[in-house]
Amino acid sequence: MTGIDIPIPECQLTLHQPSAKEISMIGEQSFFTGLQCLTINKHMYIQDESLLERTSNFEIFMKVMTDKEAKDKKKDTVSTLKLLFPSYKVIFTPRSLSFNLDGETIIIDEDNFEILQQVCSEAFCLKSAGKESFNPGNAEAKKIADKLMRARQRVAAQKNESNASIFSQYLSIISVGLKLSVREVAEYTMYQIYDTIERYELYINYDLDIKSRLAGGKPDSKPDHWMKIIH
Repeated sequence: MTGIDIPIPECQLTLHQPSAKEISMIGEQSFFTGLQCLTINKHMYIQDESLLERTSNFEIFMKVMTDKEAKDKKKDTVSTLKLLFPSYKVIFTPRSLSFNLDGETIIIDEDNFEILQQVCSEAFCLKSAGKESFNPGNAEAKKIADKLMRARQRVAAQKNESNASIFSQYLSIISVGLKLSVREVAEYTMYQIYDTIERYELYINYDLDIKSRLAGGKPDSKPDHWMKIIH
């Protein structure tokens, strides 16, 4: 929430939370593509249960990075990694992702990749967008969850095809709603932007409800308190 760099002891790395201004250096589209690759989830691509058990997220990630037809995705991933770990030189090897700094090499592989994914998911508000948002209790429930995941992938793909800028919209809303300059809001991290938007929406709905009741209105439902815990 403070925007501070996040230590990842298991990976021996420290993740930098880039501001919207910094993200604009590589472009919003490239950043989201890079994040999508870094937080790739095998459940979104493999349906066979036996194959799922034998395959890791890291294996799927490396297959995408070595795919000749996915050169653009690899380029965006490298650009994103440079934003997240600006002090390191990022190098892909056939079986690992290495970070070099002052002669020291840090290896990311199957043993620690998912920890890196978890931190990225939390820092960039992606937790609710992944497979972990579903917890199917039986085979039938799992089928429904899989359908929802595939539908979500299609929606995400359609959004990626549009030229609309999410950050531009959010920065504009926060700027007008909180009476701040866009330049000031551009220094917010992605986590801060999403948090502010969600909190502001809660406040607006709560405030409108209070005003409506004071004016004699009788709304059918009551909105959540705007100060509730959202993380």
